[in-house]
Amino acid sequence: MASSEPSIVDESDPQQTRGSAAAVAPDPEGGAGVDSGRLAALANATVAEEDEARLSLVLLRDVAVVSALLSLFAAAEAWASQSGLRLARGLSVVDGLLVGAGVAAILHEWGRFVGARLAGGHAPLKPVSTFVPIFDFDYANNDARAFDWMSLGGNVGDISAVLLFFLALPHESVGAAALVSGAFGFAVFAGAIEFPVIRKARAGMSGIEALATIPRDFVQRYLRWGLAAALAAFLIL
Repeated sequence: MASSEPSIVDESDPQQTRGSAAAVAPDPEGGAGVDSGRLAALANATVAEEDEARLSLVLLRDVAVVSALLSLFAAAEAWASQSGLRLARGLSVVDGLLVGAGVAAILHEWGRFVGARLAGGHAPLKPVSTFVPIFDFDYANNDARAFDWMSLGGNVGDISAVLLFFLALPHESVGAAALVSGAFGFAVFAGAIEFPVIRKARAGMSGIEALATIPRDFVQRYLRWGLAAALAAFLIL
């Protein structure tokens, strides 16, 4: 969720040092506590005043990446359909799952950026050499509306990838099913992390407080959800 979360804490600040020792305050709603180290890092993060890259260049870079990913999948899919080999079909499934998840992740990031900007938030682009995250978000100064729109925008982005693949591709090959399933699996993974954060922020927590409740093992915890969702979608399709 926290695309621009810093990892360095200033040890000269006693408050941050206590946070870096993994002090965790209980969450009044239950579940994960508030990680004070992460809270301090987000609150004290340095955010550029202006974009550090041109929007057109960052967009061109990611369009090129998405095009390359889809081209790899298309090549595997063509080989599978023309040869009928099991190896080719297996490769098209693997490519489909990975490419679907990758494209959904990129659209998720752009959805977050667009949401933050549309809400009037300060979200400067990072240098074009920085792939993910593509932008910083000024958690300390942006308002709740900007945080909410950024958070929802990410989910709109990855769900758009699922719908695009589902509606645009024929449902006649296992590769196409895998492409949709990979995107769906990523959407479930991201949603499992972000919707509790959105709910807590809407209940009155600040954005950085809500983010700080994300468990540190969130990848291991929610990856299985995404994998299970991808598998279920693949079997259904």
